[in-house]
Amino acid sequence: MNNNDLNNLLKQYLANTISRKDYEKLMHHISRSASDHELYNLMKEDWENHARRHSIDDAQSDTLYERIVADPRFKLTEKRVDTSVFSIRVFTRIAAGVLLFLCVSFVISYYLKKAPQQKEIVYQEKIVPFGQKTQIELADGTVIWLNSGSKLKVPLNFTGNKREVYLQGEAYFDVAHDASKPFIIHTANAITQVIGTAFNMKAYGSFKLDVIVARGKVSVGLKNRQLGVLTSNRGLCYDSRSNLTMQYNTNAAKVRWMYGDLIFDNTNMEEAAKTLDRWYNTQIILADPKVKAYQFTASFLNHENIDQVLKVLSELTHFTYTQVGNSFIIKA
Repeated sequence: MNNNDLNNLLKQYLANTISRKDYEKLMHHISRSASDHELYNLMKEDWENHARRHSIDDAQSDTLYERIVADPRFKLTEKRVDTSVFSIRVFTRIAAGVLLFLCVSFVISYYLKKAPQQKEIVYQEKIVPFGQKTQIELADGTVIWLNSGSKLKVPLNFTGNKREVYLQGEAYFDVAHDASKPFIIHTANAITQVIGTAFNMKAYGSFKLDVIVARGKVSVGLKNRQLGVLTSNRGLCYDSRSNLTMQYNTNAAKVRWMYGDLIFDNTNMEEAAKTLDRWYNTQIILADPKVKAYQFTASFLNHENIDQVLKVLSELTHFTYTQVGNSFIIKA
């Protein structure tokens, strides 16, 4: 069979106008290719050349694809009626397998052409050193304030059906509303999802998470379960070490670190020391263990300096402190 005859039979087959005699002729020719490598390569080349010469638009591609995958002639019967090596049924079995292999190439090419190519997501990282704070705006209009010692990983552009970012540290989010694309924040031990809201999230280290909602609704959870759904002036604390979750009432207006206001609300000295380290890029050394348990409530507005903060705290909790370089040593 020459190339023109083969191409004509293939076109007739695809158009479903092939006669029984020509169909058996085509199947017989294809079956030979199963054991004749050279013939198989020639047929494959003819098929590809035919596809290049005869362009097919999208509508025709859809029709052709459906016809190929639905053709009952590709389905092998379960019973063997004739065991003759040269029986038409045996040839049809072999030919169907070979032709199916050839057509799989077309189906794969069809899908490669039709399926959208998923773009690789390009991320950027924003790292805020101790002693600094910063504000950024994302491509969707979401505004984020990052506190000292924090890192945020965000895509250059949001694609797909969700907006995902990755946080280490503390951030205040004012999320642009988009009901079709939830905003998802990944931290070391939790996943928080919102649509359009304002809330604060603190996730320093690998164990503790604290979320306070100022506006809207926020869902906080792990990969396998939900921790809670928060609304305005509600907070949630989670500790992965103890696996304990606590929800509480709060006043979100007290979250003002974005504006340079340092507010401690019934905070112990151990936690306050970590905050002061990040806020002022210094080192607070609690030389006396019992100082760690000292609790207090205090507010320091408009970026008050570290000396003023420690002076007030020492008067509230009755400790003494000594400065050594960039460090402050606190004793009972």
